[in-house]
Amino acid sequence: MTALAAAPRHPPHLPTPASSPGPALTGWHPGESALHAKLSFPPSISTRYVAIENQLREQHRIFHTSNLTFIPLTTIDAQGRPWAGIAAGRTGKIGFVVGPSLKTLVFSAKGWVGDPLFESLREVSKSGGLSELGRKDRALTAGLGIEFRTRRRNKFAGRISDVRETGEEGEYAFAIEVNEAVGNCPKYINTRTLDPYPDTSPTITYHDPHMLPDSRLPDPIIDFIKAADTIFIATLYISKPQTASQFPSHAGMNARGGLPGFIRVSPSDGRTIVLPDYSGNRFMSSLGNIEASGVAGFTIVDFVTGDILYLTGKAKNLIGAPAREVLSRHASVTILEPTGYKFVRNALPVRQRAGSKVGRSPYSPKIKYLVEEEAELEAGGSSGHKAVLDSATKLSDDLAVFRFNIPAKPGAAALRIRPGQAIVLDFMDWLGPPTYQHMADTAPGSINDDRIRTWTVSSSHENDEIAWFELTMREMKGGAVTGAMFDILRKQSVGQTGTRFPIAIENPVVVDIVGISGDFFLGQETINALWIAGGIGITPFLAMLDALARRRGASGKIVLALSTREPEIMLDLLGDSLGKIPETVNITLDIFTRSPVRARLDELRGANRHISIHEGRLRPDYWPTVSKDKDVDVLICGPNEFGDVAVEGLREAGIPNDKIQREGFY
Repeated sequence: MTALAAAPRHPPHLPTPASSPGPALTGWHPGESALHAKLSFPPSISTRYVAIENQLREQHRIFHTSNLTFIPLTTIDAQGRPWAGIAAGRTGKIGFVVGPSLKTLVFSAKGWVGDPLFESLREVSKSGGLSELGRKDRALTAGLGIEFRTRRRNKFAGRISDVRETGEEGEYAFAIEVNEAVGNCPKYINTRTLDPYPDTSPTITYHDPHMLPDSRLPDPIIDFIKAADTIFIATLYISKPQTASQFPSHAGMNARGGLPGFIRVSPSDGRTIVLPDYSGNRFMSSLGNIEASGVAGFTIVDFVTGDILYLTGKAKNLIGAPAREVLSRHASVTILEPTGYKFVRNALPVRQRAGSKVGRSPYSPKIKYLVEEEAELEAGGSSGHKAVLDSATKLSDDLAVFRFNIPAKPGAAALRIRPGQAIVLDFMDWLGPPTYQHMADTAPGSINDDRIRTWTVSSSHENDEIAWFELTMREMKGGAVTGAMFDILRKQSVGQTGTRFPIAIENPVVVDIVGISGDFFLGQETINALWIAGGIGITPFLAMLDALARRRGASGKIVLALSTREPEIMLDLLGDSLGKIPETVNITLDIFTRSPVRARLDELRGANRHISIHEGRLRPDYWPTVSKDKDVDVLICGPNEFGDVAVEGLREAGIPNDKIQREGFY
């Protein structure tokens, strides 16, 4: 084994003869092929392995050596378990890797206590070489270069060689002989601006290298996992003697990204980690390795604090019905049963720049919960209920009220919805799954569209099991579900725009009711409220006003501030309830609009009903006029930007944060 004794601490870039990469593989290994079959991928996938090349491209060599402050690397412990370690320079700066050739990357990296990569390197250094460690696969490794600022990503795999300690404790030089390399899509990467942070003080706070079968992860670690938006995945494929020449052993390293909370932990056992699989390039390299080996390593980094959680354990993929039994309405998941973990505080010599924000990937789907979590999260006893689209009233070209009936189902729990709550509907059986696309920058949400939608119920249903409900809905541009529903109206309605006569649906749409959600509802006590609605954000307040109109003995005061481009339609929707509000409830309706108002306001006004029209948008000078009462309960519903402006204005006017409740659009 060649030593790196002559290698400088930061060797210079060396010229490389031009050469063309060739395919690294002769085909997909059995684990990858098995997943392709389970997922019913088209035959064209069978030859895509040629995209994985046998060396780095020049641009990839430059990328790894000139753009990155750290690189996750797969390492294998004495028990054959993969871990995702982190390689970084002593100062956290770019330049800790050089590429003397397109087949070689040379690292000068400073490790820290608890990192499994550097524990392996220390073993190698003390034992005299990788060949002395007892397992020929211990040299396998794989790395992932991610430039978080740009979402650029490239992978490589190969073998570690020429390991030596460079003199300073914990600092090692080692080479990786690259035999696989491929560029990866940026689809789910959350962007960050990262800066060097050399003043670390790594400390192991939790450590269990060999968990007992019935032991749980500590609660702080579970919280850490559930708050993550990025995870690094170390995998292995160990060949069988009879197929080793065709499918050689190799390691894998990859990343998964999503919204914070996309990784779930079983509350019942406190250790089973569930990672959803999102639509990707269909190679299935990482999951294929898991399919074949049954092991994986997960590593999570907190880029603000530098804390790192390392996990390794038994892993498996669940496809189809078994997946949906674990993660609600998700057809492909990976399960990790940890057999060991380490949690190291203040370790990463790189940090997210102070004051900078994370750029969420537009491709990341909404969070889904474990089936066992949903039993606690859902209210209303929705299990087994279906909704049937019965009729619709078209209010404008892109606005309508849809009425659904709920057929009785013997034995099913009663379904109840409080005024202001939302209902979650599953349209998959009606629409079918979306057609596969790798990328769709004009409509990123379509890639992982599960056909599940949530709408606030605009009809009111108090205290009784409901048999029907209404949704006041706007058609979303490019929306799969709203587009299909409004298509029904376009085909069936001629000259009926703006009427209050329902259109019967000729071919009823039957959908599953997933659940009832939301703490945004009308209480039973005397009301003292400021309601703020942006456009279609009026829907929860329609239900609340309708409920108040039905209540005997209701009392209090309400200010409803509504910003809308469609004042005529909104007044029409509000009219019935306004006319029935008890005299003991005083309501002020402030409408902000740039559109003309032709409605006969005198017919809507009354002793306890005050309506004012304001030209233009809600302005900052409005908030002090309505928020003198610090005990007022504030409910805001509307687009995110609208809600941000409202919250800022209310805080400046002196409304405490704990009095402001906000609900965005689903």
